[in-house]
Amino acid sequence: MAETGSNDKNINSIQILRGVAATSVVYWHIDAIPTFGSFGVDIFFVISGFVMALITSTNQNPVKFLTDRISRIVPLYWVLTSGFLLLIALYPHLTNSTTFNIRNYFKSIFFIPYFRENGKMFPLLFVGWTLNYEMFFYACISIALVISKKHPLILTSILLASAFILFGKLISNDTLNAFFSNAQIFEFILGIVAYQIYRLRLAGNVPKYAFIALGIALYVFMAFAQIHFVSASGLLIYGVPSFLLIISYLELETLMRGRLANVFKSIGDASYATYLSHAFVVDGTIKVVFEKYNVIDPYTPFGVFFIIATALVAGHIIYRTIDKPLSRLCRRKLSPLAGPAHN
Repeated sequence: MAETGSNDKNINSIQILRGVAATSVVYWHIDAIPTFGSFGVDIFFVISGFVMALITSTNQNPVKFLTDRISRIVPLYWVLTSGFLLLIALYPHLTNSTTFNIRNYFKSIFFIPYFRENGKMFPLLFVGWTLNYEMFFYACISIALVISKKHPLILTSILLASAFILFGKLISNDTLNAFFSNAQIFEFILGIVAYQIYRLRLAGNVPKYAFIALGIALYVFMAFAQIHFVSASGLLIYGVPSFLLIISYLELETLMRGRLANVFKSIGDASYATYLSHAFVVDGTIKVVFEKYNVIDPYTPFGVFFIIATALVAGHIIYRTIDKPLSRLCRRKLSPLAGPAHN
């Protein structure tokens, strides 16, 4: 998902893990056999918790924090959501269960959860459901920064847990219950915990090869659990392994160097653009390249590799030409709202 801050861009392992998460989600939406990879979202959520903790450790101005998050998340999401609305208006037969609805469009771009006509809680651009949680997380951090400069992470965790209990369990409202009862909210807290472990160097004496083995084992475990429909809490079988995966990658930071690492890092840099655009690329590639011209079966290993590579390249182009310039422009326009930086 989003490249979430300037500090984390110096941590190659985080950027590379973003690339792993983005590629996993792309593979999931191909529907190839074996089918797995949606846990890339869980990895993204834990990374987000880690990076936000890293950013707030610099004693952030709450307004600057929020304007930076808006600058990073909103521009590309609004562009692609608006483009999708136009596609629905012009070619409604291409959009399956999604219908032209201005009210739902505004709910989508302002991160207000709602139920679609098919009963599912997705915004107009369906992958944007994760951004609703991200923006809620950012709002909690902003509130915490206003209330407490010393302990914003503890307060953020309390706000997240309280929302899960109050809006997810106690208040009787279908929309609030469906949104806030999602235990993936706690993955942001796991990311905050991962940051504390990283900051205190609590895993520093473990041999590197152990983290390599652990990282591979954790990913294989999540894939196995998804392939075999393991019936257990998603937080337990995807959230906790994602938390441990991040700790493993962080401990391998010194190995994340060289040309190959830079290639994977570039995939991570573009992961937000890839995440938002990949559904269009995957669907379009299958329909145009494979179904129309019958080049090759898209579900063969080569076909899957071709689709993933196309989605990653498209994401990188969108990142360079649209996402990054728009984000910078938005940050410049909003920067006066934050006032002078506070350290």
